[in-house]
Amino acid sequence: MKELRNYHTHTYRCGHAVGSDEDYIQAAIQAGYKVLGFSDHSPYRDYPNNKVHMDWEQVDDYIQSITALKEKYKDQIEIHLGFEAEYYPYTLEEKKELLSRVEYLLLGQHFSEPTGMVCSYFRRNTDEELEEYADMVCEALDTGIFTYLCHPDVFMNRQESFNEKCAEISHRIVRKAVETNTPLELNIRGVTYGKRAFGSQMEYDYPHKDFWRIAAQYPVQCIIGIDAHDPRDLLQLHYIEEGLREMEDLHLNFIEDPIL
Repeated sequence: MKELRNYHTHTYRCGHAVGSDEDYIQAAIQAGYKVLGFSDHSPYRDYPNNKVHMDWEQVDDYIQSITALKEKYKDQIEIHLGFEAEYYPYTLEEKKELLSRVEYLLLGQHFSEPTGMVCSYFRRNTDEELEEYADMVCEALDTGIFTYLCHPDVFMNRQESFNEKCAEISHRIVRKAVETNTPLELNIRGVTYGKRAFGSQMEYDYPHKDFWRIAAQYPVQCIIGIDAHDPRDLLQLHYIEEGLREMEDLHLNFIEDPIL
């Protein structure tokens, strides 16, 4: 395994992760990580935390905490600070404001609106909702503010099969990633959930092999993301090995460090 690096790490502030900021750093050091990037779910001024993202009032504490820990552990590990953010056109200026205070934004399109209550792409979606997901992702990548795209294949969660619409939007997303020079994340959190039956095949919901077969047809860059919500996630290195073995025959173009 190459040097361990992860830019996709959450904190308790989002409402669905556990552990202190320092716990994640100590776990990363114990596991042998060279780089740890924090990217908790970004807030909105007009939409309070519904256990899907931090509150706007927590931003200062988040930045101060990670900045102090970066200095404290500078001789042991390289620490970076960012957010994982959704894309909605009407909150774009807020995202640019947040980006001005940190090093990077990751795109993680989980919902169709900021409250997380209307449409979740973690459930089985209609063709129209799949099209909407692709539209939002592609429009987001065109803004140029996102360092990489988290779990691009998350739309396969709870789908019955990788149908023609799934293939169509996969091609769209990968083409846009190539066009905008945006890496795609092979999300290891999806590996931890195990495989389930898609017809006669056993596959992960994500990273879904059919999506990555399409990605392998393009000159797209790929990156490993742990998507840690618990410090222990950083210690379970066998899941990284499992995910890489699953994709080994595709010869994906993995990079270690994105351009922050």
